[in-house]
Amino acid sequence: MAKSQSPLWGIDASGSVGDAVVYAKWKGIKYVRRYVIPANPRTAEQMLTRNVFAFLSQLWSVAPALLREPFVAYASGKPLTDRNAFIQHNIPGLRTSTNLLPFVASPGVLGGFPLTVLTATAVDGAINAQAGVPDLPSGWSVSHVAFIVISDQDPHESFSGVVLASADTTSPYDAVFSGLAAGNYVVTAYARYLRPDGKFAYSPSRIVAVTVS
Repeated sequence: MAKSQSPLWGIDASGSVGDAVVYAKWKGIKYVRRYVIPANPRTAEQMLTRNVFAFLSQLWSVAPALLREPFVAYASGKPLTDRNAFIQHNIPGLRTSTNLLPFVASPGVLGGFPLTVLTATAVDGAINAQAGVPDLPSGWSVSHVAFIVISDQDPHESFSGVVLASADTTSPYDAVFSGLAAGNYVVTAYARYLRPDGKFAYSPSRIVAVTVS
C-alpha cells in the first residue's frame, strides 16, 4: 500500500497502489510508473552465461595474486573492476566449453609480447611447466613469467579443486608444482615485462592441458 499525500497531484507519494501503479522518487524527482513483476529469464543461452559467471566469481574469490595481477593492470584507469575484467574476458570462451582450455589468465596489457612456447609434463604427482619469451626490443626486459595450475573442469559447475601459482624471474623460465592429486589440469602462463618507460606490460596468456596419474 502506498503512503502518500495528494498522490494524484504528485506532491508526495511512494510505494504501489493496488499492483497497478508505483509512486517513487529518484534523485529528488517524483515519478509514477506502471507496476510490473521483474522478469527472471532462464533460457538455455542465458543459463550458460549465468553458470559460467558463477564459476568465474568462485574462482576469482580464491585466485592467487599472480592470477589477479594482469586484470588489475588491465582495469587500471577504466570504468570497471579487476574482477569484472576477469569475468568479461572469460565468459565468451567458457560459456560453450566443457573444459578450461579457453581460459584467459592474462588479456595482454600495454603491448606485452606473447610467449613463444608453453609446455607442461607430469611425473610422480608433479607438473613441470616451461615457457619461452621472444627476443625483446632495446630497453625491454622480463620481470617474471607467471605459471598458474588449475584443476580442469566444466565451467558450468561450481569451482572445485586447486588453483596454484608460481613465478620465475630468470631464464630458462619454468615452475614445478608437486603433491598434486591424480586428475586433469590446465597450465597457463604469461610474461610480465618491464618497459623502457618503467611500466609493466603483460603478455596474453597461453594454456595447455596435462594429466597427473
